[in-house]
Amino acid sequence: MSEYIDYDMATRRAYCSTTISKTSLLKAPCYNLNEPRDRSKALMDLKDRIGSSIDFVFKDKSCMQDDEFLFRFLFAKKLNVDEAFKLLLNYYKYRQSNPEVFNDCSIQTESVQACLKDGFPGVLDEKDRRGRKVLVYFAANWNPANYSLLSIYKATLLTLDKLLMDKQTQCNGVVVIVDWTGFTFKQSMQLNPKVLKLMIEGLEECYPVRFKGVHFVGQSWYVEAALILIKTTLKEKSRKKIRMHGTSNLSTLHENVTKDILPTELGGELPALNNENWYNTLMESYRNEEGLN
Repeated sequence: MSEYIDYDMATRRAYCSTTISKTSLLKAPCYNLNEPRDRSKALMDLKDRIGSSIDFVFKDKSCMQDDEFLFRFLFAKKLNVDEAFKLLLNYYKYRQSNPEVFNDCSIQTESVQACLKDGFPGVLDEKDRRGRKVLVYFAANWNPANYSLLSIYKATLLTLDKLLMDKQTQCNGVVVIVDWTGFTFKQSMQLNPKVLKLMIEGLEECYPVRFKGVHFVGQSWYVEAALILIKTTLKEKSRKKIRMHGTSNLSTLHENVTKDILPTELGGELPALNNENWYNTLMESYRNEEGLN
């Protein structure tokens, strides 16, 4: 059966101010995401860009040997090589500028394990009707005394890395649902602004993932006030993907993510989400990669 690909011709604005000549832009080929031959050509084009780049972050050219890694950036930008190159440049600069995000960003790290065991994040078994994976966060489960917001971010990045091994997810993207029901004012005081800024910058501008929708449910007034403030820092395209569904009616959520794939906590038809399921999936994958089984 052929892969489902959510494909359109919409262009994306880039975050990084990499200089590309007007002549280069005029000559840039248009590749069809659904054509295997075009995918190969786009990959070669991207490797040429990396090979000829004099930017310091590309001093080490080893990424050119990892086709699967490079395809993540190409699919995130729908084979627009200019945009994929800028995203890749952003990614490496972000990693270089924020080592605290990537230090101990491992399934072996105790705080990261604690996040995953509490469902930060959880991942639904089934994709939605458009072939997108769904990440779920039940905010009230967070105990700031056990792990920080930065650890939750690391667990999220590990999760995205695993999900992006799937070509469909690279093409179709992910949906995020955050349930704020029961999230206290005291917990909200632990939402470190510096870490929130790091998360927004990394996920919006530097990571090769297509966020197709972010849904907030059960948010109290103080959470909603904070979310509205955060939205003002996002680009317009990102702001349009955020939906706030309130505290009493999940019907608008179900218009976007159908009940048949959702757990009962979100008004769905499936049993309650087992918070440790995704942790077990990641741990099994790690053990297989390390030959520990």
